[in-house]
Amino acid sequence: MLRTALRPRWLALLVVVLLAASAMVLLGRWQLDRAREHGRQPVERAERAQARATPKPLDQVLAARQTFPKGAVNTRVTATGHWDGAHRLLITDRKRAGRAGFWVLVPLRLPDGSAVPVVRGWVASASDPAAAVTAVTGSAEVQVIGFLEPTEPPIQLAPGQASGLPADQLSRISATDLVNRWPYPLVTGFVVQQSQAPATGPAPAVVAPPVESAGLDLLNVFYALQWWLFAAIAVFFWGRLVRDDQLGRLGAAADLPLTAEVSKVARAAGEQS
Repeated sequence: MLRTALRPRWLALLVVVLLAASAMVLLGRWQLDRAREHGRQPVERAERAQARATPKPLDQVLAARQTFPKGAVNTRVTATGHWDGAHRLLITDRKRAGRAGFWVLVPLRLPDGSAVPVVRGWVASASDPAAAVTAVTGSAEVQVIGFLEPTEPPIQLAPGQASGLPADQLSRISATDLVNRWPYPLVTGFVVQQSQAPATGPAPAVVAPPVESAGLDLLNVFYALQWWLFAAIAVFFWGRLVRDDQLGRLGAAADLPLTAEVSKVARAAGEQS
């Protein structure tokens, strides 16, 4: 089989088949990229719609101690109050542009005495100056515009087990953890800050609001699988041709002794006759 495959004509055909199969694989990858692109478009439209949406007053969407409504996720809201920088926290292991860092979480004290956790931005390290700036407690009233998100589930720890984090750091924005750290009623959600008026100095890098993961366009996925199947068939077809050629040569070689024997018997019969 190997000797047959190494014949010049089959090697030449193999080169052609591999080139064609490579082109089909690339076409399949292109179709897969198109599937991701088409699946991403509805998410991008939703993001643009969020950014353009008129913000609603926070108290019209969610009040302190109220159960977070499902329809409130990613709602653009506005909240007015005072920063309580003394209770600033850093949320660990938050990525931005592929880099691990921290979210800066500061409570915004609302006029009714409750507070809403606000993600003011992202910093690369706990010692980043921007993290310290956001911790300053200002006497001026500020208005924050951002996206409302539900709090995250807490980390399950065994009884007596500690998180191992410094006192000013948490791994989750969990209502359970925040209630034990902040001395006022809390909104059962948090706001990802977009802007603040008036500004109170340099702010950390902006955090993008969470969005649903993009899906795939199934039609383009089908086309990608089709191209990859064609590539596999092309290679299989070449192997089948080589195999048929090899089996044909073996068959011809096996017939030679039988033909000679038949001729010998025929000659002997002729002589006897």
